[in-house]
Amino acid sequence: MRVAVNLNMFRQELPLLQRYKAAADAGFRQVEVSFPYSEGAEDLKNTADSLGLTHTLINAPPGDWSRGFRGLAALPSCQNEFRESIETAIYYAKALRCDKYASYCTKLRSYRVHVMAGIPSSSNEIDIAGLFLNNITYAATKLKEVRDVVRCFFPLANIMCLIEPINHYTVPGYFLSSYEQGKSKSIIDAVKLPNLKIQYDLFHAQQICGQISATIRKYKDLIGKYSGYVQVAQVPSRDEPCMPGEIDYNFIFGLLQSTNPGWIVGLEHNFHEAHSAPLEWIRQFGLAM
Repeated sequence: MRVAVNLNMFRQELPLLQRYKAAADAGFRQVEVSFPYSEGAEDLKNTADSLGLTHTLINAPPGDWSRGFRGLAALPSCQNEFRESIETAIYYAKALRCDKYASYCTKLRSYRVHVMAGIPSSSNEIDIAGLFLNNITYAATKLKEVRDVVRCFFPLANIMCLIEPINHYTVPGYFLSSYEQGKSKSIIDAVKLPNLKIQYDLFHAQQICGQISATIRKYKDLIGKYSGYVQVAQVPSRDEPCMPGEIDYNFIFGLLQSTNPGWIVGLEHNFHEAHSAPLEWIRQFGLAM
């Protein structure tokens, strides 16, 4: 399994474009950018290309973060903004070539866009579950329609639409807050589109339901065979996986590796100056840069 460093968490004292060089200097070869929209897509792509970096994942625009927005898909008052956010995400994903080349054996190239649900008002009487289903269906359909050919020996590829349960300790009131909910017939089973998958974040999974070994095995097909994406951080501090905490990452990375060695591991955790060069623990856990 290969890691991708989250540039919205890594070296936050630097402007976003400068974080690319810092990531490359630290030895990373893959980056995820949750919120790339402060910079032009071509500027980000050119910077990544010049440093030999590959994008793996972006989030769709989540609304005004400073005003408490954490996504738009479950917000009744944001229908137009939600659809605009999907168009923006498609533009950026195509420009950045998120995960441009999969392995030759899979013959598949997938871009990945995480579509956040948001925090609906508790006073809202609208069927939020139905609204979320409709919006995720719209997003997955639009992302699936995107086709792009990079080289003659690579087939047409679509954009993966990812949904991620987020725990209520970190984001109180977040609509999608359990894996049963994420798997339920109201979402993935109902949408029935092959490009809709779960983004499995162990930091949230531990705080939502625990039983990480069981949930990895249970939801491995919904995470995705070739395009699967997991994110890691220690609980409760959201530190590096090598730090003390609730999760035994030595065991967990072994389980992930045995379950699917092709999954990408996103490093969406706090980075501390004393641990700014993570090569040692990454290799210790059997991961590749």
